[in-house]
Amino acid sequence: MASRRTTSTGRAPSGAATARAVGVVLERIESQMAVVLEAVTSSAQRLDAKIDGVHADLSARISRLEDAVRQNSADIKALRVDVDGLRVDVDALREEVARLRHDFDHREERGRIDALEARVAVLEGRLGLG
Repeated sequence: MASRRTTSTGRAPSGAATARAVGVVLERIESQMAVVLEAVTSSAQRLDAKIDGVHADLSARISRLEDAVRQNSADIKALRVDVDGLRVDVDALREEVARLRHDFDHREERGRIDALEARVAVLEGRLGLG
């Protein structure tokens, strides 16, 4: 059989005394639970504040990155237009250089210069310079 605690008088506690003892224990537990609940609530509030701060910081950073990406995209489009324009200019310059080379190689003076060079070569040969 289970033994019951006895009081200082040697008798088993009455139902009222047991109820009071259980009530005291429950009040202690309730008080401790209130402290635990307050600590958990405080921790949750601090975590919420930290999360909100990190969220705001990350949102601002993402916004700046999106702005930078938009600006870079616009710059790239502008550079593509510039590069395409330069390609046309380079092609035009190449054609112009080719035309100038052709004109230079086929100019009228070319024949007269060749004749003059031949005459100079003959004179140099007579003089013994060549």
